[in-house]
Amino acid sequence: MGWGLYLASSWTWCIGMFLPILLLRWWGWPGFVAFAVPNILGCVAFGYVFTPETSRRFVTRFAPSIRWFAWVTIAFQSWFGSWADRRLGMQGLLGTSVNWSDLCRLLPLLFFMFPGSGRFWTIAGTVCAVASFVFFSQSGLGALNDPPVVGSLTSMSLAWAAPFMAFGFLLCPALDPTFHRALQQSPSRHCFAVFGVAFTAQLIFAASTFNAATGLMMLAWPIAAQIVVQTTFTMCALVSVTSPASLRSWPGAPAWCPSAMGRTSFMRFASVLALPVVGMALGRFLLDLLTAITVDVPVLMPASELLASVSSVTSAGEATYLRWLGFYGIIFPAWLLLKLRRVPAAVAWPAIFVAAAAAERGMVGARTSFLLVSLGVIVIAALWQSDNLIKQPEIAIEDGRSNA
Repeated sequence: MGWGLYLASSWTWCIGMFLPILLLRWWGWPGFVAFAVPNILGCVAFGYVFTPETSRRFVTRFAPSIRWFAWVTIAFQSWFGSWADRRLGMQGLLGTSVNWSDLCRLLPLLFFMFPGSGRFWTIAGTVCAVASFVFFSQSGLGALNDPPVVGSLTSMSLAWAAPFMAFGFLLCPALDPTFHRALQQSPSRHCFAVFGVAFTAQLIFAASTFNAATGLMMLAWPIAAQIVVQTTFTMCALVSVTSPASLRSWPGAPAWCPSAMGRTSFMRFASVLALPVVGMALGRFLLDLLTAITVDVPVLMPASELLASVSSVTSAGEATYLRWLGFYGIIFPAWLLLKLRRVPAAVAWPAIFVAAAAAERGMVGARTSFLLVSLGVIVIAALWQSDNLIKQPEIAIEDGRSNA
């Protein structure tokens, strides 16, 4: 059970806590269901599709992709914490002048140096999950008392978006390093069933925070505490599982651990340490830049139209949030699928670029039919017969080199 609650805590991040708000605003409960079902199924299925041995082989092959997934996710949590403080009005809700969100973003650095044992993380994950359930009980049922059946967008637009959401949520779990750690270290794969139940409760909590009158998230201290606790745990768990010290401590060290890690130079270690730190700093910098362009510098106000795209259903901050989702809706899952299909680089990279551009139009521009176009581009590329081309190098994500 401990590993299941660890996963429920590590996988409850700013997608599971805020995307339901947007989906309920746009499509009501049908939108939430279209998001929750593939998300939960993808998480639970991981534990029954993979075995510890196949997980190790997968990590061996896709180590760079798994690292990038972790680092982008850490940066996303950092950005979201800052945005939630400033734009969702979370500052001050915890009854103290201390900005806990900013303070907690420093905590992952501790776990980079001292990643903790498997037992530590099962206990920490359990405590985090229980805390979330306590916050839920303090927050109340909220939107669950009067669930919105329809939203501001049509049901047909949801039909276009649903396959796109399913694609991302069914494939992304394979790139999450905490999933592989739990599967390889847990005594039973049934921890993923526990994960599914606990994560469902987390999503229901997120849905309950929807304010139908404003279309935004309700403001209350349990909700603010939930965001701080969960995003912090996610960052710490991801940092710990990809840190050099953690990689040495696994029973069978993942393949991205260099054989000479124990004798690594200070400069090499510092360069590895810098990457997630730079990611977190970049997240904060982008928030400040967006704030300057859209609020603080009147002469640059026209640029907000570009940043917010052509959609009238999202704010500039929400548009940035949706662009972050593009990593998980199309870039990471497409990358993985095309690599598994051994699609040539000459086909794969242009396909991902076109798909990402279409996804931008569909997600930020509220033209959800473009999401199906985005998915279609990747499906066509995945079905590409390499015999039809002059032999090209495969899409290189294994070890940073193209394979002839």
